[in-house]
Amino acid sequence: MSGAHEKPDPDETHAVAPGAETSASHGGSTHAVRALLATPRFWVAPIAAVVGIMCLLAAMYMGAIVNPERHLHDFSVDLVVEDTGASQGPDAPRAQFGNEVAQGIVAGTKGTGLSLTVRDRGSALDRLASAQTYGVIIIPADFSQSAIDLAGSVVGRDTPSPPTIDVLTNRRSGTFASSILTTAVDRIKVSVNQRFGAQLTRTVRDRLAQNDVPFVGLASYAFSAPVVFSVSDAQPLPGGAANGLSAFYFTILLVLAGFTGALIVHSLVDGMLGAIPIEIGPLYRLRPRLPISRRGTLVVKWWIMFLIAMVQSALYIAVCAAVGMDNPAPFTLWMYSTLAVTAVGVTASSVMALFGTPGMIVNLVFFVILGLPSSGGAVPLEASPRIFAWLAEVEPMRQIYLGVRSILYFDGDFGAGLGHSLVATLVGLAIGLVLGSVAVRLYDAKGWRRAPQVEEPGSVEPVSVTAGEPPTVRE
Repeated sequence: MSGAHEKPDPDETHAVAPGAETSASHGGSTHAVRALLATPRFWVAPIAAVVGIMCLLAAMYMGAIVNPERHLHDFSVDLVVEDTGASQGPDAPRAQFGNEVAQGIVAGTKGTGLSLTVRDRGSALDRLASAQTYGVIIIPADFSQSAIDLAGSVVGRDTPSPPTIDVLTNRRSGTFASSILTTAVDRIKVSVNQRFGAQLTRTVRDRLAQNDVPFVGLASYAFSAPVVFSVSDAQPLPGGAANGLSAFYFTILLVLAGFTGALIVHSLVDGMLGAIPIEIGPLYRLRPRLPISRRGTLVVKWWIMFLIAMVQSALYIAVCAAVGMDNPAPFTLWMYSTLAVTAVGVTASSVMALFGTPGMIVNLVFFVILGLPSSGGAVPLEASPRIFAWLAEVEPMRQIYLGVRSILYFDGDFGAGLGHSLVATLVGLAIGLVLGSVAVRLYDAKGWRRAPQVEEPGSVEPVSVTAGEPPTVRE
């Protein structure tokens, strides 16, 4: 009947104009994007997360390096006084210029951030050789005698050697640390010469006045800075040590292998197990979900990280050898690197098992953002704000750096940090194993399977999109 409204036959096939379906889909997608962008909850969260993480990154990195002199604290330097004194004549007291200069150095460094400790030569050099101090200042046995000989040269013909103070540094403890010590020594030199030069000038003037001998201007100039500071490296670095930075960069490689490796393993394993989709370019595939528990999944990831640690550590050492890095103990470095990468990878995997997707951000902050400035590899912790020294107590990168530095620069000396590093790395590995085990056992016991949760009817309605109309989201 003409004009009657007939119900469409569900089995009837209707012709659709070419491109009409695609156009409708494209239009619906466009409206969906507009609706989402019009919803602040959709775009505020990712912006806030990225901006917050990057601001934290800037604050940590720049705050650690911009003003080392202002933040200098507890910078260990040992002082050795070996001066035996010298005779000034039959009626004059025995000169002890070395002790006087030492007292002036100690007094002059108070409040500067230097932690000066008087020790004997043997213990001071042992501490310097094991990275327990950044430098040693030595006042030699003939210091007083050299000063007296210099004073006597005013009326004599001899040209004696000036009194000299030896300063030993060790760039193996850190290149920037040696620079800090050299700068501090320059200030100490000015202070010592001002005080001791004035004292020596008065002494010489008095002696010359008693013998009616004039004090010429050239002598006054010579005594204005009588003490020479000789700075030298106690253990020069070999070639291929990157001026003391190779240990720091190798440490970064190990932490990234564990942190980034865990992230990649997490995604790939979950994709192969059907927990998340696999996307390669335009291809999208969601495999059938395998019946494996959270604990089983995490254990698989742990074992994969261990295999990665062994292989990647060997490849790191091979690559570093190819580019010319000095490595006196390749096998020792490989064993420790395997342990370090495993510890970081296991802990990072456990954190992601505990927190899920937010665990990636937690790992980024803990292992990288807080780890780099608190490692002490570029700038010593004593030249950074104290918060980084506190973070260094728990940050894996600091513990790994001490171990790598000891192997590369200090012959694997346990006292130079390797012993502490081994204990800390093993403790970190144990924490990662316990953390992951407890978390996944709890989740499995609660029945929280890694599967889509079925929503209660009517709790959340899906997005409604009709071609030609903006989408609406019902809650």
